[in-house]
Amino acid sequence: MLNQEFASDLLPTAAQPATKTDIVTSPEPCRPKTDLPYFDLLMDERSCGGETGQLWENQVHWGYWEDPATAQGTRADYIAAMEQMNGVLINAGKVADGQKLLDVGCGFGGTIRQINATHSAMDLTGLNIDPRQLAAAEAQTTSANGNMIGWVEGDACRLPFEDNTFHRVLAVECIFHFPSREKFLAEAARVLKPGGYLAVSDFVPTMMFFGKTPFWMAIRRRIAKSYGTLGNVPLRSYKTLGKRAGLQLDADLNIRKNTMPTYPFLLKFFREQGSADAQKTMIVGTRWMKRLSQLGLIQYRIYTFHKPV
Repeated sequence: MLNQEFASDLLPTAAQPATKTDIVTSPEPCRPKTDLPYFDLLMDERSCGGETGQLWENQVHWGYWEDPATAQGTRADYIAAMEQMNGVLINAGKVADGQKLLDVGCGFGGTIRQINATHSAMDLTGLNIDPRQLAAAEAQTTSANGNMIGWVEGDACRLPFEDNTFHRVLAVECIFHFPSREKFLAEAARVLKPGGYLAVSDFVPTMMFFGKTPFWMAIRRRIAKSYGTLGNVPLRSYKTLGKRAGLQLDADLNIRKNTMPTYPFLLKFFREQGSADAQKTMIVGTRWMKRLSQLGLIQYRIYTFHKPV
């Protein structure tokens, strides 16, 4: 039973080996720009040195703790856990040296920079629909280890790349913002080379019909006030969605428990260190995400898909 508190309330481009790369703008996206209140807040806070902007300077997603009981509740611990989450997705995507990789919904480029620091001879491309995020990612990124890095503005449901372009595609905690998971999976399958892999992390309801209930529709509006546009919750399983796109599901991991320390840390952080705008924007949506996760109504899942040869 919910507390009264809750009841009231994602054109082909060749990445360049230069230290900095130009941002390539694709043709006009097939839908309006995504509404993301938390990124609007972060852009404002980055310009004025706000605490929330500093917390999410490199990446903007939940943390991963191998043993949630060891979470320390500190900023350093959470930042390390976000990097661990990157590592989980990188492993799920079977990323290795010498690959051509696309990071869809790349945000401020944290995942690209982590791969850049740990792998060599990579051709890395970050794609985002928001040019502000791409400008920040480019400004913070310097290529290393013989890697090439490029940034492309584009729509995750109409990827501006030729067929069979990438060895690997990642989508780290962003697919729920896309208008259609199915369209994205089809596009990812199209741009993957035969034998390539796609790794996706997503918040998925435990009961697939949950996404059509009045309860979810009401909660969705509250979450959207913090985290913005949420795509339709899939009623088909990811295995079926992948199959329809021509992808084979190789792995399906539920890491909900490993992400749970994110919620108490963020709520405490917003209350104690967040600006008035951060508190107004972030607390309500984060509370609802915490409650749904605690109740087991949503899971945090990582999917690995393989494009057959």
